[in-house]
Amino acid sequence: MRTPAGFRFVACGLFAAALFAQQGNNTPPDAIFFNGKVVTVDSAFTIQQAFAVRGDQYVAVGTNARIRALAGRNTRLVDLKGAEVIPGLSDNHDHLYLTEKVMRGVDLVGVTSKEELLKRLRERVAQAKPGETVFGSVGWRATLTRMDLDQLSATVPVVALRTRRGSVMMNTAALAKAGITKDLQSYMGLPIPKDKSGELTGELPDWPAAVYAVDKVVPVPTPEEEDRMIAHGQQERNALGITSIRDLGNFPEGMRAFVRMWQQGKLTVRVSMGIDLPDRNDPAALLRQQGVIPGFGDHWLRIDSAGEEPWDMPLSKYLPLFSELNRLGWRHSTHVPNNLVLASVLDALEAADRESPIRDRRWVVEHIPVVSAPLMERLAKLGVIVSTNMAGYGNYDVAVTRMSEPEAARQTPVRELLDHHLVVVAGSDYNGPNPDTLTPNNPFLFLYHYISRKTHDGKVIGPQEKITREEALRIGTNNNAFVTWEEKVKGSIETGKLADFVVLSGDFLTVPEDEIPKLHPLATYVGGRKVYSSPGEKNGF
Repeated sequence: MRTPAGFRFVACGLFAAALFAQQGNNTPPDAIFFNGKVVTVDSAFTIQQAFAVRGDQYVAVGTNARIRALAGRNTRLVDLKGAEVIPGLSDNHDHLYLTEKVMRGVDLVGVTSKEELLKRLRERVAQAKPGETVFGSVGWRATLTRMDLDQLSATVPVVALRTRRGSVMMNTAALAKAGITKDLQSYMGLPIPKDKSGELTGELPDWPAAVYAVDKVVPVPTPEEEDRMIAHGQQERNALGITSIRDLGNFPEGMRAFVRMWQQGKLTVRVSMGIDLPDRNDPAALLRQQGVIPGFGDHWLRIDSAGEEPWDMPLSKYLPLFSELNRLGWRHSTHVPNNLVLASVLDALEAADRESPIRDRRWVVEHIPVVSAPLMERLAKLGVIVSTNMAGYGNYDVAVTRMSEPEAARQTPVRELLDHHLVVVAGSDYNGPNPDTLTPNNPFLFLYHYISRKTHDGKVIGPQEKITREEALRIGTNNNAFVTWEEKVKGSIETGKLADFVVLSGDFLTVPEDEIPKLHPLATYVGGRKVYSSPGEKNGF
């Protein structure tokens, strides 16, 4: 029997009213997105057709018919036209503020020859005002010495930045401005790099002295510059489908800049801020002065952890640090480059755990490019989260020259980590663009590597460590929400969660494997608000 059209309308209206009544709100949604492939990444990895958004949250997820029935007079209807939608992606190990800070000055991005690098700096030196420092951005790759920069000027300080951690090359004038001369043996308690004849190399002492030295020579950004820096960094991440980051290793100025942007309502990326501890003698001293602990804040800006410095310390240093952090209610996100460091970190974590259980604190180890099975078991027992990076997504031959072939094949062993029931998250450890790619923080690159185990040169390294596309997408979304205690509010497309999502250019689950790195957002939404639209996109996503 055919149902009368009027009855169908009444039935849809009753269904919508009943659904909203269950949610405790009869207000129609602001927007409905339909006719899509909605990869919810919920516990069952459900695929749906549509979802509704009110304010900054999803209010319903389901079939086209069920969700469209919720529309009110002013509800915006968005036809996805078959496009795939995934939850917003997270960069679990980012350095947005610090990277933007070293992207200022003379643009050296992509430079691979000393001649071109010196040419760009020389042009700026010719325009320098008295007392002004000339400095070039990160993003270059060339052999450079202090003498090369001295040829540009004996009086104008010249600095070529290499990384955000204070790795630079300075000319003699710049070194002098930092307070570093040939007669000195140390700077802030750390040895000054010199060649065999006792001459300054132009490089700086180790972290953290190097960071302080750079700030004495290179102008620190003004608040207005910081606002532009963060806005630019957010735009780049939104264009990659990134809606949340853990921004690790911040000094106070970086944290103040994020807070200012948060107060002004200008954040388009959700930020979990990590505090750096630039004092190897008493690294916990800074935290004793704080009245907050990880998790303090809201879902736009929150405190994350201490770390990832200091690291590579003897066990005698880790023991009191971790004990004190645990007592204060903090956790550490420790930079772990190898098994030897990881063993010391675990010894200290186990000691802290005996004093007060750490499992619910969600401590994190960063990087661990190569990790043995026994160490994985110890990590799992403590409930430590493993934060991975793209250690293997380089050149296979280079990786093998740095370690044995079996070790290279086990770089970032995500398959084994998951099989040991560890929570694995992923991040870029972003240092800025380089001559190989402008966006090495593209999340689809490291998800592709975990799925395919392919390197830049197309070789497969450690095929036994491959994971599925579903596992990779969970790592990039709700696992990363778990690390910030936000798995109940974001990381999947479910009713009641924050409406952070990405409309993709292709189907992550079915495109040919080698096409995964080419996927990109057609649109990115954070809290139901569009923060990025692909150039030329005409579908209104």
